[in-house]
Amino acid sequence: VYAALPSISSEEMLAATSALAMLSASGDPAVQLAAAQRFVKEKILSGVAPLSQQGSYGHQRLRIGYLSSDFCTHAVSLLIAELLELHDRSKVEVYGFCWSREDGTPLRARVVRAMDHHIKIGALSDEQAAQCIREHEIDILIDLHGLTSGMRANILSYRPAPIQITYLGFIGTTGLPSIDYVLADEFVLPPELTPFFTEKPLYLPNCYQVNDRQRSIGVRPSRSSCGLPEDAFVYCCFNNNHKLTPEVFATWMRILQRVPSSVLWLIADSEQIAETLSQEAERHGIARTRLFFAARVAPADYLARYQVADLFLDTQHFNAGATASDALWAGLPLLTCAGQTFASRMAGSLLRAVDLPELITYSLQDYEDKAVALAAQPERIAAMKQQLVDHRLTCALFDTPRFVRDLENVLLQVAFKGPLLQTTPLAETKRAAASTPALPLVSVLIPTHNRPDYLEIALQSVLAQSYGNIEIIISDNGDDTQSQERIAPYLQRHPHITYFRKQGMTAIENFDKCLELSKGEYINYLMDDDVFHPEKIQRMMHYYIHYPKTGLVTSSRQLIDAQGKALPALPGTEKLFPIDTVVTGQSLGKLILSNGSNLIGEPTTVLIRRTDIEGMFGTFAARRYKVLSDVATWLSVLATRDCVYISDPLSYFRIHAEQDQRGGSIKVNASMEWFDLFLDAHKNQLFITDRDEFLRLLAGKIGGFASHIALHYNDIRSGNYQHDAICELIRKGYTHLLQD
Repeated sequence: VYAALPSISSEEMLAATSALAMLSASGDPAVQLAAAQRFVKEKILSGVAPLSQQGSYGHQRLRIGYLSSDFCTHAVSLLIAELLELHDRSKVEVYGFCWSREDGTPLRARVVRAMDHHIKIGALSDEQAAQCIREHEIDILIDLHGLTSGMRANILSYRPAPIQITYLGFIGTTGLPSIDYVLADEFVLPPELTPFFTEKPLYLPNCYQVNDRQRSIGVRPSRSSCGLPEDAFVYCCFNNNHKLTPEVFATWMRILQRVPSSVLWLIADSEQIAETLSQEAERHGIARTRLFFAARVAPADYLARYQVADLFLDTQHFNAGATASDALWAGLPLLTCAGQTFASRMAGSLLRAVDLPELITYSLQDYEDKAVALAAQPERIAAMKQQLVDHRLTCALFDTPRFVRDLENVLLQVAFKGPLLQTTPLAETKRAAASTPALPLVSVLIPTHNRPDYLEIALQSVLAQSYGNIEIIISDNGDDTQSQERIAPYLQRHPHITYFRKQGMTAIENFDKCLELSKGEYINYLMDDDVFHPEKIQRMMHYYIHYPKTGLVTSSRQLIDAQGKALPALPGTEKLFPIDTVVTGQSLGKLILSNGSNLIGEPTTVLIRRTDIEGMFGTFAARRYKVLSDVATWLSVLATRDCVYISDPLSYFRIHAEQDQRGGSIKVNASMEWFDLFLDAHKNQLFITDRDEFLRLLAGKIGGFASHIALHYNDIRSGNYQHDAICELIRKGYTHLLQD
């Protein structure tokens, strides 16, 4: 799917991937979040006045509205049918807002019958549908679609209910600002994953997934009637074909190689898919006769045939969801590989809820080894099958009455508290600070040169910080004493300010002197033409305190004029994300190197640990960089840790005549250093580890760099450039491209 075309790179294809497709295309939660946010930005209505009132309507029973076009023969209805039937009518009143197709099936009739009010909104516009929901005074609206086919997210944009929740239909963050909560459990959405969700999690105590105990299982077929060999170990996977990835399929082929008596039983919705998979098996050295393909059948017969398989092999990055429940309900053990996303942890959640956590692995190698080991342990397989049958109606996964009670308790609790309280990181940090006797020391370092007015404004912004443990270090290499005179009154009043002056220091020496004089565990530089938001340090320290894997915290940066008035963003300084986002270091490092741009910001924007810059600022992969010293530092940190991006502008900067003139030797030298950073990352197997991807990107970078040299060769020939270094860099690039 992502093979590059002459005019379209694989990176452009990935950037255009839908949020739903991204669930199987990537196991990176930051990439999935970005896909959802991109869709929301491009397609979803914003800035609409809410229709609902704040707080509860005060009804005697809680009014719960379910919003979907899948009240028909669809996986969502297969799961929720009994939930709708078992809601406690003394506590809740159930509404269904529906634009489903009339498929005439018993399942649709059952689902509609289980609602107190079934309201068709298919003929209404999004605004009319939202107004209809508002007129029914729904307390909690549960969207069963998310970013899936048939969605009408703009209904939610009008906020027709005071509390809006996403559930079941989309197994990831929707990115929708109109959604307050996501229903989950602590395995499928652990705390470390919550920064990648725009919704706040509502945790159910046992398992996020509801099930229907009324599903009937047909008569067990024989293997021969399914076209399967009687004496083989039968691995199966009835997940939709779009969930198959090359990595998982290759793992399956290795399993078949290691278990010679085994076969693999799959779903294929077309002869073309079956033929493609058979050819891929042969490419891995597996005879096509060891792959078997099942046709679609009626639900009872579909459940019955699970009973002739030995082990279900799950997919990654998009696990089996309803399909996993089907297999477990029919008594077939399932082996999964849990990852870092909601979609890659679904099956693990279900296995915990049927008391088979030993079938959860966390790497494809362990997954492969366990699949092979289980094939040699028929007695263990038989024991797990018996356990599933014996405890089918008592285990947490299929105890639907218990699930309904748990869900209603959660919903009633949320409704009692009223609409979502927008708890900001700042508020959380203030509470933490109140109970913490000693906050870590943060050093704000201000290297200054001949700008006393700007220095005083910058200093005032640090003194206004709400964070309670800051020291300020000022190092002055100015040509006169004006700055020293300007800040003298502040030195008398504020003992936590340290001032040092030495005329003639270079900018780098001035920069380093600040760090030498500081004592803080965390460091933030403040250029003297910048200003900090009063909550900058406090909001940034929140993430260091609560997210241990954080290596960098940065924010958007607002351009201002001399009077402090906000100006339009310069090209290249737009927000990286529309909301606060935790980005994995590998993802962000790859993006920085692919784009050749500093997406994190200058040192004045970033809060960083002292241990990451002391004696190492400007170093990446054991090489010291001069022009791109900040980028090199950020990449060094991202190699092992994550970055938090705060969307609010917490730093403000002025552009004036003598700065940001990055022409001449600086621009050429910066281009050379970008090239070196890219090659050093490849050499050390960091960020861009796929060989084909590296070569594609390298080809573009060589072309861009060579074109720049060709366009400006007269200036470069006559200027102060290291001509040999330029030639050597181009030679090195072509050597990698043609011989790597």
